[in-house]
Amino acid sequence: MEHENLVKFIGLVFHDKYIYLVTEYMSKGSLVDYLRSRGRQHISRKDQINFAYDTCCGMEYLETKKVIHRDLAARNVLISEDCVAKVSDFGLARDERYTGDSSKLPIKWTAPEALKEGKFSNKTDMWSFGILLWEIYSFGRVPYPRIPLADVVKHVGSGYKMEAPEGCPPEIYEMMRQAWDLVPEKRPTFAELKRRLYNCKRETANTYVT
Repeated sequence: MEHENLVKFIGLVFHDKYIYLVTEYMSKGSLVDYLRSRGRQHISRKDQINFAYDTCCGMEYLETKKVIHRDLAARNVLISEDCVAKVSDFGLARDERYTGDSSKLPIKWTAPEALKEGKFSNKTDMWSFGILLWEIYSFGRVPYPRIPLADVVKHVGSGYKMEAPEGCPPEIYEMMRQAWDLVPEKRPTFAELKRRLYNCKRETANTYVT
């Protein structure tokens, strides 16, 4: 797989009993660290929509290839020198419609049907993308900040959805809410959100024209 919003795989190095995975160098580190270290003073609305759009483009490509990432989160999106966001860490990726163990997955980023039944699809990735959007617009806060980890599954299963982060545009929050629909089939596709995010990106660019 190769796409401008996926971290590029270069090759493998076999040395003694070790195997080294070589990828392109992403000089600005993970998206979550980037958001936390710079915060509201240095990250603009334009930066936020660009990160969201870039990540969605990478995920839409995976969607067309029928690949499930299974561990999408801001910590697994890396930022290049020219501030392009790229999806990385494919250690848990599987073919479409995978059913398997979910015990090692991060509860706060994983869709209810994956946690309860071990069912994964591009729709479970969409749930995670909704959480990632929340991370972007909260400048890297940990999701469900006021709910103990042990209670997250119960709250989410009963229909609880996080509130919009401070300053989050209504149209972006609506995308989050749709991504967190308890019925997987009702969640949007990455292709749909890519179009909507592109429109937001254009509007934001026009707003920030100097």
